[in-house]
Amino acid sequence: MPNLNYYHIEIEESSETKEVVVKGEVTNNSDKSYSSVAVRVVLFKKSVTVANVVFTINGLNAGATKAFRRTIEDLDYRQVGREITRYDIYTETAF
Repeated sequence: MPNLNYYHIEIEESSETKEVVVKGEVTNNSDKSYSSVAVRVVLFKKSVTVANVVFTINGLNAGATKAFRRTIEDLDYRQVGREITRYDIYTETAF
């Protein structure tokens, strides 16, 4: 399993579409570079899942930190985003 860590995770409103945006940084703590990393983000309102998405981060070199930003389509920040109480973020796969 890749040795990747996620930092500075923020959940905010997109200024363009008013949808929920998840952004942060991922650090590759291994000596192997990855051309593609699949990341899963699960957003919760208390114990209820409100979003469960997978997205890719391309070109993550060994020892590097890379910023990411993902818009969660069809999830209106004004209706749900302010009520998100927690999240899970983890690596699905990397190659």
